[in-house]
Amino acid sequence: MSDDTDDELVARYLGGDQDAFASLYARYRAPLYRYFLRQVGREVVDDLYQEVWMKTIRRLNSYQPEGRFQAYLYKIAHSVLMDEHKRSARRPVSEDGAVERLVDGEAPLEESVGDEELRSMLYARILELPVNQREVWLLRQETDLSLKDIADLTDATVEGVKSRLRYASDKLKAGMRRHVRA
Repeated sequence: MSDDTDDELVARYLGGDQDAFASLYARYRAPLYRYFLRQVGREVVDDLYQEVWMKTIRRLNSYQPEGRFQAYLYKIAHSVLMDEHKRSARRPVSEDGAVERLVDGEAPLEESVGDEELRSMLYARILELPVNQREVWLLRQETDLSLKDIADLTDATVEGVKSRLRYASDKLKAGMRRHVRA
């Protein structure tokens, strides 16, 4: 993977360097895919994921380098996700210390919950969260975006994001405690 900054890669890509885009894609491939995977059914993830990258390519000329590319990319992903929720007109269906660390964002999902069955239960609890809580929780978990960045891309206030995170964490902890033995 390239050591160049996102802005340098964008500039190189806009200058015709296809490898620069490949580096950006590689950098955000897994986190962006997980962002969708944990919010919608597996059957639509690939389509949403590809839609984000297509829109990113089409809109890259409007990207302002003083912004953060990660926030720009997730703003597009947020828009695609909201469009999917509108299209589908559906609400999502649906080691104790590890659950606490995970829900509080102290460790990535795969490190906190190694047991596949327990991880599946957690994914189900994540899908049960209201869309606005699930999205901010996943953005906080999967990215290094600040609360301000998350607030900006979800059209919320920083206090609103904090509130959504708190409610999401409380619901996830309560839901997981039913499945984890002390």
